[in-house]
Amino acid sequence: MEFGIVDLFAGPGGLDIAATIMKGEGVESIGVEWDDATRATRAAAGLLTTDVKDVAELGPCDPSVINATVLTGGPPCQSFSVAGNREGHQALEDVKRLATRLMGHKDEASFDVAWKEVKDETDAMSDNRTGFVLQPLRWIMEADLKRKQPYKVIVLEQVPTVLPVWKHFVELLRGAGYAAEAQVLHTEDFGVPQTRRRAVLIAQHDPTNVHRKPLFPKATHQRYRKGAVRLPPGDAAQKASLFDDVKPWVSMGDALTGTRTTEFVMISNYGSGGDPKKRGRRESGEPAPTVTGKVRRNRLYTLRKDGAGEIVLRPEDELERLSPREAGLLQSFPAEYPWRSTDVAQQIGNAIPPRLSLHILSMALFNKAPRREWYERLEKWSPQDEEPQTTSAASVPSAPPRVSAPSRSSASGRPLTGASAKSSAK
Repeated sequence: MEFGIVDLFAGPGGLDIAATIMKGEGVESIGVEWDDATRATRAAAGLLTTDVKDVAELGPCDPSVINATVLTGGPPCQSFSVAGNREGHQALEDVKRLATRLMGHKDEASFDVAWKEVKDETDAMSDNRTGFVLQPLRWIMEADLKRKQPYKVIVLEQVPTVLPVWKHFVELLRGAGYAAEAQVLHTEDFGVPQTRRRAVLIAQHDPTNVHRKPLFPKATHQRYRKGAVRLPPGDAAQKASLFDDVKPWVSMGDALTGTRTTEFVMISNYGSGGDPKKRGRRESGEPAPTVTGKVRRNRLYTLRKDGAGEIVLRPEDELERLSPREAGLLQSFPAEYPWRSTDVAQQIGNAIPPRLSLHILSMALFNKAPRREWYERLEKWSPQDEEPQTTSAASVPSAPPRVSAPSRSSASGRPLTGASAKSSAK
């Protein structure tokens, strides 16, 4: 494999399923995930997951990930979700200060001292999750100093309030031999039927040209704005000849055509702070509002309007709320994605949309836009498409670059690589 990805805080597989679509280009991934329910979803989808659940207890020298050449991750963001107040702002400033403390070390001993000091401070914070966002830097430094093989590519993503941290990381990574840049991307720009913004960092190891800015994906679809008119779709001939032109946004109705046969309106809790007067309304011809772990609270009604064109909500017109399958589709997961456990809404809400991941990974790894057939492959993917995980010791790669595939020891019965060999849910 040309690119072996280790995905920290991997979630249900928003990035890993995109990597699976790209496996014909030499891409393979393995995720590190703490939550057992989310791990069950990953197993059902046939995604590789390390036996060690905690990112903090694992490192780049572990046999399960030692040959990875790409580091990705979306650390938990709760500490920064309140960045508009004093606590959130302080968390951002603390992370930037501690990040600087971690970088620039020339030997293992110096870095280990710094990491212990940083970890002691973050562990003592009122919200010790603040330290999660520093874990990728630990992995980056340990890959260089202990594994003696720096990552070729780094991709980090989070909520937009983390952009100042990513911008700070960019400067630090340039000092470590990476060309790096960070931007905020809009998911609907890339064909995801949902408005969602993500702060994305892309870094490519290039010690001789660290001030080069890595390429970011270009929008393929129309940006959504309240009151904007959707672009006309154009005919097939135009689509074929103007593939690079911006297409209309993908709507909720487009994504849910298999389950919702009539036009509808969604009443969203997102960003309302619990105030009913602030609940947003989106028609089925528009992208969904940001899908969160509370997506099941969104209410749907048959779309009706009065003579003035105002939406009319009648109790008798209320529809069934979104199913897990539908919520997943609004995140651009395949229709057949095998969601598991009772907290599926939280898994879906925390995930990075796979279609956005296709664009980010393709640009970060290959410096070009995704291949057209990848979109169709993602849409039609099913667990049956995945090859059974091998149990032969011969599958363990003997040389990088590659993420180790799962294989079992006949003596112990445990995976030699530390990766999960399960291919179905618990």
